[in-house]
Amino acid sequence: MRRIRKIGLAAAAGVMALIASAPIASANSVNYGPSWIGSNSGGANVRSCAHMNCGSYGYLGNGTGVTMLCWTDNQWVYPPYSDYGSNRWFKIATPVGVGFTHSSLVENQTSVGVC
Repeated sequence: MRRIRKIGLAAAAGVMALIASAPIASANSVNYGPSWIGSNSGGANVRSCAHMNCGSYGYLGNGTGVTMLCWTDNQWVYPPYSDYGSNRWFKIATPVGVGFTHSSLVENQTSVGVC
């Protein structure tokens, strides 16, 4: 029984060494997508809620990959603040965090459920 414990500890130590030597992924190396920001104005804000009055976590330029998580209907937004009029907002995972952006600013939209 003592021998098994020693082998178990040695194996655990080896696993811990592998974990410690593994590179840590930064937010910039995460592969977001397959959707991306595509706006007539050049980008989109990622907001704390599905409304223009909500704070912005950051601004994403066109081409920035995002992962669509779910959708909600809230404030109607019309051009020039969006590419088309709609009350649909997407909750998205982005390099600046998880938040909401207007549906007209997301290209290659994927099917997601309601939030």
